[in-house]
Amino acid sequence: MRVPHIALSDLLRRPSPEPSVLTDAPARQVVRHTIGLLILACWFPLIVTAVTSGHLYGLSLSLSTRTRYVAIWTQFTVAAVVFWWLCWLVFARTPLSRVTPRQRLLQRGAAVLAGAAGMYATAPFPIPLAQVVGNDVFGCALAWLALEVCRAHRVPLRVTLPRTAVERLRDWEITQLVLTVCIAGGALSFLLLHLIRWTGAGVPVMKGGQMATLGVDNIGTLAIGLVSTVALEDVVIVAATTALLTAVRRPAWQIYTLVCVPEVLLHAYLGLPAIGMLVFAAGRVWLYRRYGRLLPFLAAHFAFDLVGGGLMLMQALPFWYRPALGFLFGVLVSWFGARVEKAAKPARPDAQPQPAVSDGDTPQPSGHPDPVSTR
Repeated sequence: MRVPHIALSDLLRRPSPEPSVLTDAPARQVVRHTIGLLILACWFPLIVTAVTSGHLYGLSLSLSTRTRYVAIWTQFTVAAVVFWWLCWLVFARTPLSRVTPRQRLLQRGAAVLAGAAGMYATAPFPIPLAQVVGNDVFGCALAWLALEVCRAHRVPLRVTLPRTAVERLRDWEITQLVLTVCIAGGALSFLLLHLIRWTGAGVPVMKGGQMATLGVDNIGTLAIGLVSTVALEDVVIVAATTALLTAVRRPAWQIYTLVCVPEVLLHAYLGLPAIGMLVFAAGRVWLYRRYGRLLPFLAAHFAFDLVGGGLMLMQALPFWYRPALGFLFGVLVSWFGARVEKAAKPARPDAQPQPAVSDGDTPQPSGHPDPVSTR
């Protein structure tokens, strides 16, 4: 993989952007909203993991009619909470004193449609692909809710597209860092998985392949399903949680705990090797706290899971297909990085570009604002 000249070493030496700080919202309310988002994001996936992989931990749960009934109604309840919370936030920020009648109609209508679609998507569909699309719809609705919660607390997530060549180079450098963290966490879990299987230790470990455990049998289903994965994990669990808790000046250990624990639990179907996801989660938290750019996280996580899942799905093919796919991915990354770096050279000044800031465009003074009241 070709690394641009200013990518990793220079990027790591740049100062972190000053985090957004709340000035009028009680810190405890922000923490409650953050925990609420985490519960909405993790509740149903954890139930599914407990049912499908609970035998690894001694749980005697089965896919009975009663269990399916409880799971369906749990997911519907979560979607209903997302619907009402999303509509309440969008309606609250779109009075006629702030927006035009047309803007209010469009934004409120979109919130109602998104929330209703998320509720409808929880229905059991007979076609597996339809179920995957339904999960994507719900995941996108929940991601929008996370954006609205951050916006309500005046901690907007930086989701703007880069407009200049230098900004694109900066985002590409961050994407490489996130991809490196994803590879490190995935490789650690993979090594632990095979080490435990080889030693035969009496600890919980996934039986069979990861794609088979997740019920994915082709690359199309994998790619579509990754939409909900990045929406829940990157937008809600990593970005929103990190941004909100940083804004109320919570200690770093609390932020890392509230992100790493859900990430490990969501990958509990791996068994003990799920602890490798600590690197996967903690590294992304550290990078987001430092750079605060969401789009590179979405792109890197999606690409990593797509290529990694594709390699697993190719196990039935001759072995040389897998290194060929890995080589092709490396060539594409190098080619794209070279193009981004070449485009940024004419526009790049002698000094290094400014780090990302709260509005994504204009550097701000690095003064320290007053802390948030916790009363």
